[in-house]
Amino acid sequence: MIHVLLYGIFIGVTLDFVCIVKEIFFNYYMQWAIIILYWLIQVPLTFVYIYNVNEGIFHLYILIFLIVGAIIYFKFLKQPLHRDLEMLGESLFTIAHFIKKVVNILVISPIMFIYKLVSDIIMLFLRILKLLFYTPLAKLGKWMSSKKKERRRGKKKTNLNTEEE
Repeated sequence: MIHVLLYGIFIGVTLDFVCIVKEIFFNYYMQWAIIILYWLIQVPLTFVYIYNVNEGIFHLYILIFLIVGAIIYFKFLKQPLHRDLEMLGESLFTIAHFIKKVVNILVISPIMFIYKLVSDIIMLFLRILKLLFYTPLAKLGKWMSSKKKERRRGKKKTNLNTEEE
């Protein structure tokens, strides 16, 4: 039962850490989403842990020991560990910010450079094609359409039957 009591302390520590992390987010709905996500992950993990450790047997006293372990953390261990958890959260955010910068420098920037280079090459190729084909063909089309209009302005065809009468 000591392992279940320790797991209850673990649940208390992780819940306290999640509460520290959620305070960083100012959005009220985001804070609730973090708490709900925590419990959606923690509850199945707890049941899988209990299933594996106790060979599939789940008694009520196991749940009581989980709750007692969490209470032990919040009553006796929270004050000494709270500052350490805050430092852990700050260091994790610092590491995440560093990783974000590294990924931006090593991955995103080269991809954006290649994308811009390829799009510039494609635009240059399309401009060259436009100069080579579209402009002369457009002039030829205008010339052809103007010739057709001149032909239509010529003599009108008369009906042969009306001339004979």
